[in-house]
Amino acid sequence: MTVFWVVVGSLIGAALLFVIPPLFKKSRKTVEVDREAVNISIYKNQLKDLESDLAAGDVSQEQYDSSRQEIERRLLEDAEDARQEGMAKADHKGLMVATSVVLAVALPVFAVTMYFNIGNLEGLNPEQASLVQEASPHGNSEAEMAQQIEQMIGSLAQRLQKDPSDIEGWVMLGRSFTVIGRYDDAVMAFGKAYQFAGDDPNVLTDYADALAMANGESLEGQPMELLERALQVDPVNQKALWLLGTAYFERGDFTGAIEYYNRLLKAVPPNSEDADVMRANIKEALTYQKRKERGEFGELAPSTGSAAAIAEAEAAVAGVAAPVAARAEVSGRVSLSDELRDKVAPTDTLFIFARAVDGPPMPLAIIRTQVSDLPRDFSLDESMAMMPSMSMANFAEVVVGARISKAGDAMPQSGDLQGLSQPVAIGTSGLVLTIDSVVP
Repeated sequence: MTVFWVVVGSLIGAALLFVIPPLFKKSRKTVEVDREAVNISIYKNQLKDLESDLAAGDVSQEQYDSSRQEIERRLLEDAEDARQEGMAKADHKGLMVATSVVLAVALPVFAVTMYFNIGNLEGLNPEQASLVQEASPHGNSEAEMAQQIEQMIGSLAQRLQKDPSDIEGWVMLGRSFTVIGRYDDAVMAFGKAYQFAGDDPNVLTDYADALAMANGESLEGQPMELLERALQVDPVNQKALWLLGTAYFERGDFTGAIEYYNRLLKAVPPNSEDADVMRANIKEALTYQKRKERGEFGELAPSTGSAAAIAEAEAAVAGVAAPVAARAEVSGRVSLSDELRDKVAPTDTLFIFARAVDGPPMPLAIIRTQVSDLPRDFSLDESMAMMPSMSMANFAEVVVGARISKAGDAMPQSGDLQGLSQPVAIGTSGLVLTIDSVVP
């Protein structure tokens, strides 16, 4: 048995070496700019603006020195990029690293699961393991590893022919095709999952991603529609927020990208690596927006981000609190009743949201966290709106709610625990909300 798992570990390690490195060779396309022609003028313009700010007293000497170092660092990076590629590309390495980590965990789970479902359990016999070792004393080559992965995928595909309504099977097949770069096949698999799952936000985002990869990494068209639908179902779906931010960046709508990155920043732990990646993306988008305003890129998509979101993003990058005086918001504290404590686990998902009193059920603002955070202070504001027409700033009153979901779904399910307030005016603070009922 021990020998078997040693062999399994070796095979999985080899498979990871086969599938992970290609992820770092290709990233999503972004706005193409001739940096070699403009980086010197950019440096001079930025330095001139900075010196003017220093002379006017808008920045301190310390801020001036720090900003000058940042400009010089960026100039060196631009020059290196121009030498190597001749054009600028948005650096989203954080996503590639995250993907590789997910694969490092998911691929072993996938392989072991596939083995127990369709593998030869007799192979666990020590005598059989010895025979395998004798037959292949030097292990498998990379080509054989690839062949084995293809065989596993083929076995899963055969099972799905017998049970085509197996949503999880189609999703697993789609992700497997994505890992090995068979994007057209991944589109087919996720399309089948979508056919049976409908508006499941995770299926929608995976389907959109596969469509984009199969279409030259472009998120325009149907992928954008699927991602927007995913956010209607789950306003804090992290993959949808990430991909939409990427899509708007590709368009050259840097303020639109900032809005989605900012929403994603709020959805991840503040001191996590994901938060650091989002702050870096916001900072990059802010820089590109300033260059766009100076006319360096020619004709790009118009800016769609709200002034409030941009101000908040700038504050997040600077590490200071964003001004909130002009914002429409509701704040308070949510807790769980003692009678329901034995019905939840610390890792159950907690949604805190505000919705219009007279309007669609879609939340105007939402926070996603865990039961372990209860009791929890909250603040819901207009910067969390999924679309301009569904902002808290457009309504006089809202209902504030909190709901605990074991499944983690943004849509209410029977058996969820919830608490709802009476209609409250925009600007209300100190609201006390208790989760004290069960969704029928």
